[in-house]
Amino acid sequence: MNKKRVYLYPMLFAAVLLWSCANNDNPGEEIPGNGKALLILNEGGMGMNNATVARYDLEKESLNPSYFLGINKRGLGDVANDMLQYGSKIYIAVSKSGTVEVVEAATGKSIRQIMMETVSGVSKEPRRIAAYGGKIYITSFDDTVTRIDTLSLAIDGSVTVGMDPEGIAIHGNKIYVANSGGLNWKNGYDNTLSVVDLTTLTEEKKIEVGTNPGAVQADSQGDIYLSVTGNYGDEPGTFKVIRSGKGTVETIAGIDAPQKFVISGNKAYIITGSYGEPNKLVVYDCLKEEIVSHSFISDGTVIPIMNNVSVDPSSGDLFIASTDYVHPGDLYCLDKAGRMRYRLSAVGMNPSVVLVQN
Repeated sequence: MNKKRVYLYPMLFAAVLLWSCANNDNPGEEIPGNGKALLILNEGGMGMNNATVARYDLEKESLNPSYFLGINKRGLGDVANDMLQYGSKIYIAVSKSGTVEVVEAATGKSIRQIMMETVSGVSKEPRRIAAYGGKIYITSFDDTVTRIDTLSLAIDGSVTVGMDPEGIAIHGNKIYVANSGGLNWKNGYDNTLSVVDLTTLTEEKKIEVGTNPGAVQADSQGDIYLSVTGNYGDEPGTFKVIRSGKGTVETIAGIDAPQKFVISGNKAYIITGSYGEPNKLVVYDCLKEEIVSHSFISDGTVIPIMNNVSVDPSSGDLFIASTDYVHPGDLYCLDKAGRMRYRLSAVGMNPSVVLVQN
């Protein structure tokens, strides 16, 4: 597979931001359910229209790889890039289909498909999702961030940023958007991070961060972290941070070829490794500002190709989604000491984001 396409379509972002929101869509409310389970988003293959959501019942130890299909009697669509739970709803960005699927968290039933199309009726290619203050914010490859109200489920705002935005994070009154320029790779990637005012939904500035930025996350201090992918050639990938209150971009040494990552408990769990090489999971302590592990997996478990990493914020368990881009992939659950607890085989094509439901 073309390595640039590996970046464009299987890549993901796994953060779930839970904040206050009005009426019956309160992210702090208890969500009814039928036992603790994992929901696993599987991206599917580009052009194959086979994105899925699987469900693993942790008490019964049973996997339902066709969870969304079984409940809704239809498929999810073509290339599902991100999934986020916010209050009583789950939002799924389905890129090539040009939809945001809104799902009732307690039942798995689709409430609405929000069309994400340009004025000419072409898919905006929604990519990554963040949430704040009763709104959902979605990056799209038409160079925009779209805002959706979580009560009306209507699009109520949009802002133009850089080329082909990927990762998105929200902290304070700012939205941070990584502009990859991934679709323009033949003529040159983007190299900027857009800073957007949350209240006015206007771009305040662009910060040069390096060629082809992808994932972006914030820690509790407001430091903004980015995986900068490079050009897959003479510009290697780097892991960078913009310290709160400084505004300057720093490269964190010792983290080579960073890909997707997630911050939980002020620790960044970073998938590293160049294309075609085995991946490792590096752990960086955001408060101590140091690498605490160059290889998180401590029991010898080998996961050759890591497609994404998610964290259970309650238990500290990590979920590493593995894929070969050809066959249904596996999901590995590791405890916070880096030892494998269990492995789920063939959960779906290109597994990615994991949500833990209690």
